[in-house]
Amino acid sequence: MTRSIVSGLLGLLSVIAVGSLPAACQSGGVGDPCTPEDEYDPRFAGFKVTEENIESRSFQCETRICLVNHFQGRVSCPLGQKAPQPCAGPGAACEDGKKCVQSGVFAPECDPNRVDDPSTQDIDESTAECGGLTCNKQGGFCECKDEGGVVTGCPLDGTWSCPADTHQCTAYVCHDDSSSGCQRAGEDTPANQGKACCVPGTNVPIASPVCGQCADDSNRNAEQAVYCSCRCGVAEGEEDDPDFNFCECPDGFSCSEIRKDVGLGDKQITGKYCIKEKTNFTNEQACGAVQGYFDSEQCKGVGLQ
Repeated sequence: MTRSIVSGLLGLLSVIAVGSLPAACQSGGVGDPCTPEDEYDPRFAGFKVTEENIESRSFQCETRICLVNHFQGRVSCPLGQKAPQPCAGPGAACEDGKKCVQSGVFAPECDPNRVDDPSTQDIDESTAECGGLTCNKQGGFCECKDEGGVVTGCPLDGTWSCPADTHQCTAYVCHDDSSSGCQRAGEDTPANQGKACCVPGTNVPIASPVCGQCADDSNRNAEQAVYCSCRCGVAEGEEDDPDFNFCECPDGFSCSEIRKDVGLGDKQITGKYCIKEKTNFTNEQACGAVQGYFDSEQCKGVGLQ
C-alpha cells in the first residue's frame, strides 16, 4: 500500500513537471543528486555495478534524467544491510527491542473481467493472469492463498504471509521503527552504522539484503555515479538525430556513451550522456572495498576485513 501511494505521488509530480518543460533538452542541474524511483519500492534490492539505468522522467531533475551509471546498492542506504529477520505479523516476537512491521506488499494487477477461454466467453474468477489463482473483483489484484500455513501466489524470494483480511502477499520483518532506525543518504558511516535500509523519506524497511556501496575512491559510489544528467549525443556508429535537442555538457563533465542502441526499447534514451569527468566505467573490479554489507555471490568488489 505504501508503495502504491508513493508511486502515485511520484507519477503525479512527474506528469506535472514534464508538462511544464520546454521542448529543448536542458543541461541546467546536471550533477544534482537524485534518488531513482526504483528505491521507493520496498522489494527493490538495489542496483548492480555491471548495469546502467536511465530514469527518463525524474521529477527531481531539471533535465528529467536521473542517471545510474554502473552503481551498486541503494543511494538511500550507503552501507546496505544483511537480510532482516522475517516475522509473522504485527505483535510477533522480535529480538533487541525491535517490532514486527510490514515491509513489501506484492499484489499484481489483473482484470477481473478478462475472458480466459474465448471459445466459451466464460469469465472465471480464477484467471491465467494470476497463474490459476483468484483475481480480486473489487481491487483488481491477484489474491494469494494460505492453506494450513502453506502460502501460494507470492514471490519465491523472501518470507511472505497472506493475511486473511487482505489476501495480498505481505512481508513482515523485525525493525527498529523509531525515527533513528533507518540509514539516510549523505550521512557519514558512524551515523548509519547498524541501521536498516528503508524506503526513502519513510520508516518502511526493505525486506531483502542490500549491497553496500562501492569504495569512496572507486568512482562508483552514489556521489560519482548517480545524479541528474542529460543526453548529449547518439550511440557510437548511429546516424545523428537532427530532431532531438541534445544538451551540451557543463564544465567538469564529459559526453560519454552510456547505452548502446541494440534495437530494443526507446531509441531516444540510448547514446551519450554527461558524466562527471574521469568516471567512465571500466570493469566491475573498480568497485573496490565495499564499505558496508558484502556478500560475494550478490555484491561486486571486496568486503572489508
